[in-house]
Amino acid sequence: MDATSRRRLIAVGVLFPLDLLVPRGGGMSPSSDVLDHLDDRVAQLTAGYERAPIGATAVHLRRHLPVVRSLLQRDVVPQATRLRLHRAAGRLVALWAATRHDLGDLPGAVLAFEEAFVHAAEARDEELMCWVRLWQSSLARKAGRPADAVALAASGAALVGRGSPAAARAAAIEARAHGTLGDRWAVHEAVGRAWSIAGTLSVEQLGRPGFSIDTLHVLTLSELSAAAYVELGMPGAASVYTDAAIHHLDAVGATGLRSMTRIAAATAAAKRRDLDHAVELVDEALRISRHRPSIVIGGRAERFVGEARGYLGWHSLLDDLDERLRTWRPPRLTT
Repeated sequence: MDATSRRRLIAVGVLFPLDLLVPRGGGMSPSSDVLDHLDDRVAQLTAGYERAPIGATAVHLRRHLPVVRSLLQRDVVPQATRLRLHRAAGRLVALWAATRHDLGDLPGAVLAFEEAFVHAAEARDEELMCWVRLWQSSLARKAGRPADAVALAASGAALVGRGSPAAARAAAIEARAHGTLGDRWAVHEAVGRAWSIAGTLSVEQLGRPGFSIDTLHVLTLSELSAAAYVELGMPGAASVYTDAAIHHLDAVGATGLRSMTRIAAATAAAKRRDLDHAVELVDEALRISRHRPSIVIGGRAERFVGEARGYLGWHSLLDDLDERLRTWRPPRLTT
């Protein structure tokens, strides 16, 4: 495809596969039009991540990533272009890491997040560097290393401005790690810090609820805050955030966030011994995510069953839910 044809395709605003737009030849640098198109693809995949099936996102990433990596290996690439390519590569690899995590490939996620951080550092993309550190914090917490999780969250926060969306997210992720450690004061302090920062953010910095790298909506922060209090063993405090958020989240259609908020609310309901409502909430969460199954939703639902049995003992409603969970599994992500 020649340069004129590429410009015409890009001008109509259609997001074509990147490999159709990149000029052949190992020594050629991509044009500004191609770089703009690449940025559009990254933005589209990021914005749609929580609403699109995870496997479908992975298909796009498997097609785009080799192209961007090959562009970075070209002989003559101006420094400004190289920075843009590293930024795009970092964000695409970070999305790939998220797909690996959400479909249960934790070793693959760990490696991909490490690669994403390298690209982000080359691009001086501080927001992405922080975002990756926060994912690494979550992985450390899940691996039973909560002290490392606290340190990684603090490391991420140190990379960005104190009044940024990333700083608010870092405080909320830190709060969840403190919750695993059982440090009630630290959870209260970190959650309060997150909300103090969120209160200063502009409309643009708040963005939309759900998956994002550069923004943090208050509904997303509500779910993160609830998760910290669930981790701490204070589901009543978690319900303060979930009860107000569920209806608003349903209106915006953020799939994963809707499901996770319901499971947090279900944990609080079970502790109040309202098991019928709790199981109903978990069933709703599974139904919402049925077209986008994720190891995160399945894992949180399984944890709910275990914790509810701790509160209430063995119960037929929990047995039935446990049986439904046995057939609710995310598809495996091919390499």
